[in-house]
Amino acid sequence: MISLNPFHSYNLGELPPGCKYCVRGEKLVLFITGICPRKCYFCPVSDQKFQQDVIFANERKVESTEDILTEAKLMDAKGAGITGGDPLSKLDRTIEYIKLLKEKFGLKFHIHLYTSLNLATEETLKQLFEAGLDEIRFHLELDSKQLWNKLIIARKFSWKIGVEIPLVPTKEKETFEILEFVKDKIDFLNLNELEIADNSQSKLGEMELHTKDELSYAIKGSLELGLKVLEFAQKEKYNLSIHVCTAKLKDAVQLANRIKREAQGAK
Repeated sequence: MISLNPFHSYNLGELPPGCKYCVRGEKLVLFITGICPRKCYFCPVSDQKFQQDVIFANERKVESTEDILTEAKLMDAKGAGITGGDPLSKLDRTIEYIKLLKEKFGLKFHIHLYTSLNLATEETLKQLFEAGLDEIRFHLELDSKQLWNKLIIARKFSWKIGVEIPLVPTKEKETFEILEFVKDKIDFLNLNELEIADNSQSKLGEMELHTKDELSYAIKGSLELGLKVLEFAQKEKYNLSIHVCTAKLKDAVQLANRIKREAQGAK
């Protein structure tokens, strides 16, 4: 039986290093660009950012690198999570910001990054690693295996490697196929409870996926799929850390702790 952890999520093995910082609200959320080679039907990115080349740090618009440093200092950040869009769409900018943060806050400042496999090559990953990236998380496509083998490239570098996917209730077969594929290739698998987004590109409503209730954005059946994956992996004794990240963790723990740190820094 998989038990709820103190952060209102579920896990087998240790939480990934990046997640440990996040649940304490210690990570700066750095949105590098809204540009992305993919157009996922579950994309949560707002209309203001979707396919727009804009930069945000903790939801504040960034006009200069100083804005990023100010935001990091305000919350006494211990690390940063780099997201998008796809940060590899603006690789030079991403490299610049990783180096900047490491230079200003030290090598222990933990940086993880989310990307698809579309733009991943040995050269782009080498640049990220040499810039100081500590942890990389790949969004594998549920409906196409075409790029999955590119995961092997990431293993050439000594960083933490993860795969992060949404828990789409109608994609149980595909979710288990990803589990089988990655179980001996990565350090951790993050499974996110799916939430319906308030934007124009999300197609979840058209797929007849509905929220748990009127007060929740979480999709009915999503969490249950995650627990099913955890129980299967536990039964099979997979040597892989798996984290089912719930909507409650994101809102009631991660975001709340980050806002609290920002408020304390603003005093």
